[in-house]
Amino acid sequence: MCVLAKYFLLAALAVTVSSHSLGPQDVVFHLFTRNNPGQSQVLFPTVSSILISNFDPSLRTIVTIHGQGDFGNFNAFVVPSHLEAENVNVLAVDWSVGSTTYIDGVSQANQCGLIIAQFINILSSEFSYSPEQYRIVGVGLGAHVAAIAGRLVNGNIPHIVAIDPSLHGWTHHPGRLGSDAAGLVEVLHATAGFLGYDYPLGDIDFYPNGGSIQNGCGIDISCSHVFSIAFYSESVIAPSRNANDFVGTACESYEQAISMSCQGPRDAVFGGPGVKTSGSGIYTFSTANSSPFAQG
Repeated sequence: MCVLAKYFLLAALAVTVSSHSLGPQDVVFHLFTRNNPGQSQVLFPTVSSILISNFDPSLRTIVTIHGQGDFGNFNAFVVPSHLEAENVNVLAVDWSVGSTTYIDGVSQANQCGLIIAQFINILSSEFSYSPEQYRIVGVGLGAHVAAIAGRLVNGNIPHIVAIDPSLHGWTHHPGRLGSDAAGLVEVLHATAGFLGYDYPLGDIDFYPNGGSIQNGCGIDISCSHVFSIAFYSESVIAPSRNANDFVGTACESYEQAISMSCQGPRDAVFGGPGVKTSGSGIYTFSTANSSPFAQG
């Protein structure tokens, strides 16, 4: 994103968030590494805090951003999977203070994204840690926060994975997830039209089991949302366990995806641990009713 565009976006966000109370102290960065996989180190946006931590600038960094008040459950899936798959830094963002209710989360998302971007920019300016070293993973409200942060970073985030991005309050929101937020924006829709956004938002959008209700969940929409997190976590550890990937079938349209009538090539894999820099289109795949979900 060009410097001028980022300047205007930053100015717009400053106006948007001026009436909100979320401050830097309300967004907590928890560092997990293979040296401390079960107990996080809390990082503050200061050089001294980062220097005395286990943060390793020679490794990639995965930033995780939870949805409405769900720091623990989301990261219980995602953090261990990434640490098993690869030696990385995992920065788990806790913005529970700003997302206690859904309405709070929508109104505080801009400020949270700004604070995350500022933290990434400190690592870039003080430690020469390139934005190219990041993957940002957000779920629900956190998927939109990931996009807001990605647009405000000084440089380009190569890959954002958006898991079941939220629908309500986002159709006309200026910070809504979009393909402009990173080099590649990958989206998984699991409760489309209910809790989650229905139409495609990224460069590549996956609609498992039609994207609205997941196999094994019946009419429990919250179950389908949780399954979307499980799909992502399973995708990350699949290569190291020689397990099945979530292989997508290409669709000609969103309508084909939700009706599971796609007949295109099976040439895209959802998620995974590696750096992903290419991919486009709409895809669907089927899953089992319980773990392991991927069917190859």
